[in-house]
Amino acid sequence: FLEKCLEEVPVESGRRGAPQDTKLHFARELWQKGKSLNRQRSVLACTFAHLIAMKTLVKNDYDFILEDNVRAPIDSTLSEDAEILSETDEEFCECAMRIWNTIEASKEMEEETGVSCHLRYYGWLGSRPNLRAVYDNFVNIHKFQKADGDKRTVFPYVVNTDIDEMKLNGGDNLQKAGGTPLWGAYAYWISAEGHKAIISSLQKDVGSLLWKGKRMRCYQVKPVDKIIPRKVASYFSDGCKHIHVATHPAFFRAPMLTSQIHSKWDAAFCSSTEFQMKRCDNVYESSDGCDENDESTEVNNDEEKLKWRRLWLTAEERQIVEHRIEHGLWITMAELKEQAQNAS
Repeated sequence: FLEKCLEEVPVESGRRGAPQDTKLHFARELWQKGKSLNRQRSVLACTFAHLIAMKTLVKNDYDFILEDNVRAPIDSTLSEDAEILSETDEEFCECAMRIWNTIEASKEMEEETGVSCHLRYYGWLGSRPNLRAVYDNFVNIHKFQKADGDKRTVFPYVVNTDIDEMKLNGGDNLQKAGGTPLWGAYAYWISAEGHKAIISSLQKDVGSLLWKGKRMRCYQVKPVDKIIPRKVASYFSDGCKHIHVATHPAFFRAPMLTSQIHSKWDAAFCSSTEFQMKRCDNVYESSDGCDENDESTEVNNDEEKLKWRRLWLTAEERQIVEHRIEHGLWITMAELKEQAQNAS
């Protein structure tokens, strides 16, 4: 049945991989390698979900793709436009304003540079050292200067070589952690050409999705948030310049929402989000609005509470945030429920 279905599915030339793999239809190669994924099946499921979502977005011309693990800033009283909009009695949402600011900056950058945007991030994250390196160095140098001077703008996607280059050039207090400088695929838009580039590349090179080292028993899946920007950047002539990232994200990761793939990093995700919320409001100043010690668990109660209260949060998430503010530690949803039961 599978072979019959594949008869009508075209195979592009230029396949990459071992001879025993390239002689197969790319779908059969994917199926055979996928049978030995073991614990990586959830990662592959996430990738397939995004590929389907991209197809739907392009076909129906939707605005962006949004995962369910994010929260949006909605408190208009804390917006830079609050005073102007209050004079006109116009109701708005901070999240929506940030989306429009990002789109306007992206389109203005396209017109000025002549380089089309094929991938636009409205939400993203990274480790605290990498976020510091990005905001203090890369963003200050490479962000697009809007004609109206609005600091809510975009910058081209940053990769490891950019950080290494800045470090060689004596970047300001530059520290780099391992891994990709920016990651996350929870809020983004992709063009039809960008989607086509990803699908074409994966069909030609299944190994870029499923890979296995010489001593590995099972195949591993490359996370979708690494696949998307790499495929887009490698397909188009100007690389990462075709990828625009919002300096002021419109979406942030929910506090202590248990990850189905990386649950051990939930507290670290929150720490990075906390840092990002402070820093994205100070993209011009390298020291204001952030802790000097990235690893410190001490918090300024008023400042931290203000930042988290800008987001729409569930009642349980607000309790978790309050615990963080009062005790300096993050707790899981299960621990919160346990505390409630013990108190009763």
